[in-house]
Parts: sequence; C-alpha cells; structure tokens
Amino acid sequence: MKNKIIKLIFCVTICLILLDQISKIVLQYNYKEPVGNGLIRITIVENTGMAFGFNSGNTKNMILTMIVLLLIFNFIRTQRDMIDTKTAIAVGFILAGGISNLIDRIVRGGVMDFIHIKNFAVFNFADCYIVIGWILMILFLIKFKKEM
Repeated sequence: MKNKIIKLIFCVTICLILLDQISKIVLQYNYKEPVGNGLIRITIVENTGMAFGFNSGNTKNMILTMIVLLLIFNFIRTQRDMIDTKTAIAVGFILAGGISNLIDRIVRGGVMDFIHIKNFAVFNFADCYIVIGWILMILFLIKFKKEM
C-alpha cells in the first residue's frame, strides 16, 4: 500500500507540473498582448511575490516555498501508511503547485501568472492546484474526523 500511495502522489504531481509548465511555455511564446475582454482574460504577468503578488520582490519567497515543500515531503514520509487515495491526490495537487511555481522562480526569476479574473487577481494553474489541494485536504480531514 505504501508504494502505491507514493506512486500515485508522484504521478499526480508530475502530470500536473507538466500541464502547468507546458501552458506557460505555450502562452509565453504565443500571447504577447492580453486576450479577452470579459470576466476572464489571458494576461501574462511576472509575479516575484507570493500569492496575489504579496511580498513582491522578496527573495525569501523561494526559501519559504522550499521549507513548506520539505514539510510536505516529511509528512508523506512519516504518514504514508495512513494516507489514503483521496489524501494522496490532494497532496499531489499541493506538491505540483508548489514545485511548479518553484521551477518558475528558479528558471524565470518569478512566477508566470496568466489567468486574469476581472477585479480579482492574475494567477496560474499551479496556484489553482495549491488551492484545490488544500480545500480537498481540509474536506477529507473534516470527513475523517466525523467518521471517528
């Protein structure tokens, strides 16, 4: 069971990282100007900060990201016997988002955001993965606690 869970986390993480990185490469070379004029647009923005540009230009963001990823890796290592399939998928989403944005920080010097919601924010698939992963994790923990 341990190896199955680790393989599932690995597969989910790699597939989602590839999707995010490929989307950024395609958009970077094909969209120089914003596209769309409604609620959702494609607008390429470099984010050197954290979520929603908070703490922009601070190099500590990469260190913080690495620490969070190391804590998640440690969680997987120590709790892998207790991780079920649903939790593994949630962990895969969180890892994919964190690692993909970390790749951006290392390769591009900042995170490439491109999904622009009018009057809200500009973000990318990796940001969505992190939010979805944590929402799933919280839902699974609430359900697990109710079942006890």
